[in-house]
Amino acid sequence: MNLRIKKNGSEPVYQQIKRQISQLIADGMLAPGTRLPSVRQLASTLGVSKNTVNMAYAELVANNIIESRRGNGVFVTELLDIATGANLDRRQEMTHELGDFPAMRWEPYFFASEFFGMPVTKAAGERIRFTKAYPDPALFPFAKIKQVTANMLWSPEEHFFDIGHIQGYQPLVEHLEKQMALAGVPMAPGQNDIILTSGFQRGLALLLDYLVKPGQKIAIESPSYSGLLNMLIAKRIDYVPVPVDGKGIDTEYLAGALTREEIKALIVTPSFHNPTGVTMTNDRREHLLRLAMQWRIPIIEDDWGRLLRYEGTDYPPLKAMDQGGYVIHLGTFSKCFMPGLRLGWITCPADISVQLLRAKLGADCGDSYFLQALLYEFIQKGHFERHLRKSNKEYKARRDAMCQALSQNLPAGCRFRTPQGGFCVWVELPPGMMSVPLFTIAKERGVEFIPAAFLMPRREDAAAFRLSFSRNSVEEITLGIERLCQVIAECVARPELLQSEVVGYKDLYK
Repeated sequence: MNLRIKKNGSEPVYQQIKRQISQLIADGMLAPGTRLPSVRQLASTLGVSKNTVNMAYAELVANNIIESRRGNGVFVTELLDIATGANLDRRQEMTHELGDFPAMRWEPYFFASEFFGMPVTKAAGERIRFTKAYPDPALFPFAKIKQVTANMLWSPEEHFFDIGHIQGYQPLVEHLEKQMALAGVPMAPGQNDIILTSGFQRGLALLLDYLVKPGQKIAIESPSYSGLLNMLIAKRIDYVPVPVDGKGIDTEYLAGALTREEIKALIVTPSFHNPTGVTMTNDRREHLLRLAMQWRIPIIEDDWGRLLRYEGTDYPPLKAMDQGGYVIHLGTFSKCFMPGLRLGWITCPADISVQLLRAKLGADCGDSYFLQALLYEFIQKGHFERHLRKSNKEYKARRDAMCQALSQNLPAGCRFRTPQGGFCVWVELPPGMMSVPLFTIAKERGVEFIPAAFLMPRREDAAAFRLSFSRNSVEEITLGIERLCQVIAECVARPELLQSEVVGYKDLYK
């Protein structure tokens, strides 16, 4: 490779190297797959620095003209059209034929996404965050996972790494069928079927695509799970908010909404509602099912945390009360086990299972068979039940610590309910005390929560906020709640503090 470099020329040396190598490739002097000199060799030959050659090679790699193969060196790309510049020539030819034309405008496709994610702040000293309603990684059973995985990989089954049945790994499907039957759901052939999904969100997206057509509305709870709100916004699905009180979703309000609006589906969380922690009463569940039958609308049951019960009545899934095939149940292992596995399941009436499977096949071709098999082996060896008992005991201790600290320190005019399970405590502030200004003050004092604005369907602020206890130690919870309650007490005594904290929602991310 004979390159001629002018070190004192107007063109930078690395650009000369890049241009001449590109020309050699375009002229066919360097065939696809040809190995180029190493950075050290070419720098020595040309009498330039290694950094200069590195810059030239980096730009050639970025332009897909050469490729770096780890441990082997640098080669002319095997993609002949790119290497010879044929595609570039054709693009230039097309540009000449088409003439000048405006750039694509993507703005019409944008949607309001300022609430996607949760408020974050730069680390500033010791900061206690009650923001994530996820399992604590410190409780993950890594030793057992490693043991099960090693056994599976020692003698791997071929189908673990192939595209398997769209319904999912059959032994795990059958296990979940038994579990749902034990929970009271009719699982005989022709009644209900199980479909495995890559987590709760993927299952919910599949159901929304199947049930809701463009321009149609669904009913959701208010406040609601932020992930649901984000998904509806991203999918451009309109929704009707229905209030949640101490007994669950307000079915009387829902009955009125059904007379006023054309609602095509309903999403509810009967057990340990996120964010309020409320469990729906039996009367409300019965009324909800009667409304579904009266209006012929399907119910999507978000059963994210039923296994995270610490006390109280062990209500069966809403699906167990469904005698007419109106309820589609969504379960997940993300909150009771390990969220990174992305494993969930749908329990749906047999009448629509084939249709859903075909819709799933058209959307993603299937999920990770290996992860499904790993979970099944973990369950079969008894590790899952032991992990659940151990982690629930710890989460209960953390919940108790938070509720005790709130009881002892929360100023008059504030309220909260002790949840019987899940990860969240919903705190109601005195009327007029909005959560967003309070958040901006609290974060400066070293404690964070989720403002109501992230959880209300219309993204309006409210006199409430969510606390999550799952990722904090008992000691951290006690300290953080004392600190937070002190901030609230100061704001109750001096309302002008909140008046000075008028911020835009985007500022919550700073």
